[in-house]
Amino acid sequence: MLDMISRLSISSALLASLALYGCSSGGDSGVAAPLYTGSTTPAAITAANAEEIGRKATEGVNEAVNLVTVGEGIPFAVGVSSNNVALAQKVEEIARKVINGSTTLNLPAALLITSDELNAETGTNEFCGGSVTVPDNIDPNASLNFSMTFNSLCFDDGITLLVMNGTLTFTETASAISISFTNFSVNIDGVTETFSGTFSCDLSGSSCTISTDFEGSDGNIYRLTNVSISGDSFSGYTVSATFFHFEFGEVMITTNVAINYGSCGIYPSTGEISISSSDGSNITVTFSGCSYSITGVDANSGPISIIGSWT
Repeated sequence: MLDMISRLSISSALLASLALYGCSSGGDSGVAAPLYTGSTTPAAITAANAEEIGRKATEGVNEAVNLVTVGEGIPFAVGVSSNNVALAQKVEEIARKVINGSTTLNLPAALLITSDELNAETGTNEFCGGSVTVPDNIDPNASLNFSMTFNSLCFDDGITLLVMNGTLTFTETASAISISFTNFSVNIDGVTETFSGTFSCDLSGSSCTISTDFEGSDGNIYRLTNVSISGDSFSGYTVSATFFHFEFGEVMITTNVAINYGSCGIYPSTGEISISSSDGSNITVTFSGCSYSITGVDANSGPISIIGSWT
């Protein structure tokens, strides 16, 4: 059982990432999470497409930064205060209560467990409607491999009322544990946010990444995988990720100088990122105010030099 608790703690870390990662770009009720269907081949960065790749990769960086901040930049954070990072932590708390409670309910596998049954099991009145489907045969000594489905499950701790729909899938291997959210939605005060993403941690819980799709400013869908981010609004943000441009394909993003935001709204005002492809082409994007400069080389060592602005 201690091993089970340890692995559930890692699951908690993953679920806690929910507030940090993987929001949809809009707040329209009932809108499915973005799904990337673009190119997955290595990009060839050239003088002709370097600005497009640089600008859209920067939007990917912005998306990653938004994952760890609370406010209008993250629609999913609507109605959640910065000192209550909580939306994800609440989903985590709910999931853990369901997991821990379902193992003692002695109910048939995949039976709908109502909010009243969950309240009786957990000794609270925090579940306010709906139900959840979970297997009751989770082996504490085995790997965590199961799905949990929320069916308009209402949860109210007196601070934030949430209504949740969708499926979480837990997958554990010898070296990692992950949770996949499939068109998972949370309604907060009448605003519904829908998102998908896969959150993975090693078994120590010390190294975690996320994969998620998002809608760019041009309406096209882009993909971020293996996202790792650190920092804050004071020291700046350091991001590494694999980015997929729907037309040009895959590049790697790393941070040379921490990214900061100021007078240019959602775009970086200072900092520097490197964008590289496996074909040897690469560019560096340097941010200054609302302007940027792009320098680098294509796969044939041809020079790339561009100056632009966000406005």
